[in-house]
Amino acid sequence: MRIVSNRPTITRKELEAVLDCLIKDELVAGESVKNFEVSIAKMIGFKYALATNSLTSAYHLAFKALEIGEADEVIIPSFFPQAPLSALSMAGGTAVLVDNEKDSLFPSTAEIIANISEKTRAIVTGHLFGFHFPFQGLEETPVPVIEDISHSIGTEIDDVPTGRNGAISVASFDPAGIMTTGNGGMVLTNNSKYYSIMKDFRGNAEHHLHFDYSMPDFQAAMGISQLAKLPDLLSRRREIAKIYHESLRITSHKTPYHYNDRFAYQSFPVLFTVSNEKIDTYWRKSRIAVGRSIGYPLHHLMGRNGADYPNCERYSKKLFSVPLYPTLSRKDVEKISKYLANFI
Repeated sequence: MRIVSNRPTITRKELEAVLDCLIKDELVAGESVKNFEVSIAKMIGFKYALATNSLTSAYHLAFKALEIGEADEVIIPSFFPQAPLSALSMAGGTAVLVDNEKDSLFPSTAEIIANISEKTRAIVTGHLFGFHFPFQGLEETPVPVIEDISHSIGTEIDDVPTGRNGAISVASFDPAGIMTTGNGGMVLTNNSKYYSIMKDFRGNAEHHLHFDYSMPDFQAAMGISQLAKLPDLLSRRREIAKIYHESLRITSHKTPYHYNDRFAYQSFPVLFTVSNEKIDTYWRKSRIAVGRSIGYPLHHLMGRNGADYPNCERYSKKLFSVPLYPTLSRKDVEKISKYLANFI
C-alpha cells in the first residue's frame, strides 16, 4: 500500500464533537467558535482572536485592519505559501518579495529591513514547516509584522509562544496542518482597533459591507478537540522527525536544520543532492509519496525573474518533503526511514 504524503489526525472525539453540533443545528458561528477563539488566544497570550473560514480570509482581515490599499506595499518571503499574496491581491496592495538567505528557509532580517520603504505597511513572516523564523532585528522596526504560525502552533521560542512577535498573527487549520478543522484559520491581536475592524469585516456587521469569513460551529468543535491533544500531536511529530534525522546521517542529503525538540515538524523537508529524475524514480518505486515543499514560490506566481531569487529557486527545485504525520504506523515510519538511509 502506498504511503500518502499527508493525512489529518481525526479521531472519534472530533467526529462526536462535529456530530453533536449537527444534531443541535449549530451550523453558524456560535458558542463553539467563541470557545475555540478564547482557547487559542489564551494558549498564545492574545486578548483577541477571530476564527475564519480560511487562512486567506485571516490575511485579508489583517490587511483590512492595517488599512492596506493600492498605494501600499507588503514585504513577503517569496518562498512562502500563497495565502498572503492572494489576500493582498484582494486588498489592492503590492507585494515586495524577498529571497531566502543562502542555505535557509527564511530571508534574513537584514534583507527584510533593507526592503522597507515609505510605502511599506506590513511585513509577513512565518515558521515554515515548523522551523522557527529568527526575529532578531525585526522587533525594532515600526512596521507591523504579521506572524504566520500555521506550521508552528503550540511551540515556543525562548519560552515565548510563537505568534507573540507579531502585531497580528494568523494560523491555518487546513488538513495538512499541525491541527485541523477541515479548513479554516484564525487571526489574533492585542490591538483593540485592529480587532474591531477585523470583527466587522469578518461578517454580521449591519452598518457596512462585510465578508462572509466566519468559521461554522461544527468546524470550531473539531478544533477544540484537536487543541486538547495538541501536545500529543507535536510529541509524535518530533518522535518521527528524530528517527528520520538519524537515517539521513549516513547519506549526503540534508535537512535545513539539525534536530530540535522545540520545532513542530509540520513536515520533514529534505534537500536531496541527486537529480530530480532520480528522486522521482526512487520514491515512486518505494510507493512513498514525496513532493516539493514549495514548488511554486511567489515570484513564479507574479511572473518575476527567478534569477532575482536564486536561493528560492534552488529550494523550490531541490527541497522535497517526505511523509510525517501522527497517524503513520511504526511500520510506515520504519519503511520511510529505511528508504531515506538507503538513498545514496
